[in-house]
Amino acid sequence: MSLAQNAYIDASNVYENSLENSFKRDNGIFYTDLSLAEKMLLELKLSKEAIIMDPCCGSGVFLYAAKKHGYINLYGVDQDKNAINFCLNNINNVSFNTEDSIGNSGEQLLKKIELNQRPDVIIGNPPYVPLANGVDINSDYLFRRRVSDSGNNLFIAALMRSLEIVKDGGLISYIIPKNFLHVSSYSLLRRTLLEEKTILSVIDIGAYFKNVRGEQIILTIKNSKAEKAHKIKFKKMSSNRFVKMTNIPQSFYKDEILTFNCDEDFSTYRKLTSSYQTMADLCNGYVGRGKSISNDAIVGKEIRKFGYKNHSVPTKGNKVFIQNIYSAEAGIIAAFGGDLEASQTVTVFTDGDEKMCRYILGILHSRLCNLFLYKYCYNYSKLTMHTDAKYLKKIPLPPQKQQVIYFDSILSLVSRLENNDYMSQAWFDCLEELNQIVYKAYNITKKESEYIDSEVKRIQSKRWLADG
Repeated sequence: MSLAQNAYIDASNVYENSLENSFKRDNGIFYTDLSLAEKMLLELKLSKEAIIMDPCCGSGVFLYAAKKHGYINLYGVDQDKNAINFCLNNINNVSFNTEDSIGNSGEQLLKKIELNQRPDVIIGNPPYVPLANGVDINSDYLFRRRVSDSGNNLFIAALMRSLEIVKDGGLISYIIPKNFLHVSSYSLLRRTLLEEKTILSVIDIGAYFKNVRGEQIILTIKNSKAEKAHKIKFKKMSSNRFVKMTNIPQSFYKDEILTFNCDEDFSTYRKLTSSYQTMADLCNGYVGRGKSISNDAIVGKEIRKFGYKNHSVPTKGNKVFIQNIYSAEAGIIAAFGGDLEASQTVTVFTDGDEKMCRYILGILHSRLCNLFLYKYCYNYSKLTMHTDAKYLKKIPLPPQKQQVIYFDSILSLVSRLENNDYMSQAWFDCLEELNQIVYKAYNITKKESEYIDSEVKRIQSKRWLADG
């Protein structure tokens, strides 16, 4: 039988709640609600005759949504016999099969389910869990090796198989972890998609699923090479709708896929990455985690902006200490480390020159630097990130001519911030003056600085504003 919508939702909830949390966690199973499944389906604007498949269908929500909206050529596959039995008992006029859509090649799967033509569309929410600790793929060595090289996660394997299953020119629309867009371990598959396929859209849905660590996106791909002028549509979930942010040429991306909220966001990124040296260019010392295990070593929570909770700021040395934990609400929290020792919870920047360390300390605390980290290194992640070297080294620094002009001014402001009462009005006044000097050092226009100010003030906690 086919249940009415409310009855289907109730039955699906009962089935999903009957599964042990450990089973869902260990197998990377996160069920999608009907509302999101419908939005994804309608976003694709398909013909009613389109052949639609969900190769990891679970309780069949995407196919129920498709049936509800009048689609007739529907196929669901899952290796979990209980899930398929649920679908067979609750959704009619859909072809359901118990098969391993990840272990089998695309050709093998189509033969086993007796589908004579490749689907027009693959849609769904594949499992995402690292391939380790008993989680593996029952497949040939070469495929497992490709998955391992591309990120070693079940959702990577599912995405690769979907590219084998869907027809040439067909569509794949999958919910996957947002960090696929920028984490280095996924680089190989990401570059393949950019070079050989058409990325139609990226929709940021945030931390959509309860009890799931991380944020998610909806990635929609066309199984054909992108035309030269093609632009990727970037959207986000807002007020339960998919809202347009901006369109960026696919040719702009070579590896990391950064999301941009608007045209100003994109132009700010282009300016900061096209005409400035980076910290990697300037830094000839160490950037990495502290290594000391001494009881006297500075730990991350001991650091506050430009100082320490229970230590005096050193007067000599060549280190900057940065809390390794970064949150968008607080931004960079760092202090001059001098000749102190640091623990693993601290990121250490070293330079041969004490003055250069203090100069970098000033830059790191600026709104411009925090906007760059949050948007262009962490890709708008609301979750806790780490101030690791691979991110810090991307930070742009003022041109050498501008550095000479404003170097002493920045050093003077850093000294005042170290010596003023922490978070006093005088301290906030110095911090605001530092921000304005940094804008001048980077040749940031008034319009650009107003945009950066509004964005960072929107993102950060109000406690970091003088009138917060």
